[in-house]
Amino acid sequence: MHLRTNSASLELPDAEATKRLGAAVARICPPGVAVLLRGPLGAGKTTFVDGFAAALGAGRASSPTFVVAHRYVGGSVALWHLDFYRLDAREIDDLDVNEYLAADEITLVEWPERARFAWPKDRIEIDFCAAERGRRAELRAYGAARGAVDAAAGARR
Repeated sequence: MHLRTNSASLELPDAEATKRLGAAVARICPPGVAVLLRGPLGAGKTTFVDGFAAALGAGRASSPTFVVAHRYVGGSVALWHLDFYRLDAREIDDLDVNEYLAADEITLVEWPERARFAWPKDRIEIDFCAAERGRRAELRAYGAARGAVDAAAGARR
């Protein structure tokens, strides 16, 4: 089965631009979607989550690296923020990731490539990398999240 996707590439000159992208994606991201964030340390993954959480009224995000998962319930949509950086695939299997994926919540995952898990069809994947000036974000959206990429890219312009 081939899933249809939308994609966009965006320049992010600074941390504020990364937060604005997080906010733009949050405003149009439907509940039930997983947002998968890839990139090296310091690439802006947690900064993106901070903008995302703030846009939904959930407050400031912090890196869950040492506790694996943070839940933000104070906003318009409940959020899970997972960080798999310090875990190996077997430890992630033991977490039962499905418990963090709910139809009425949004789940943001840093380092999703460390998991041997079939991510849901309704998802947004964002790869952060260094660019000539700042960072670049490569966005791909699948399933019910397909419209999110176009809307987020348009909101950033």
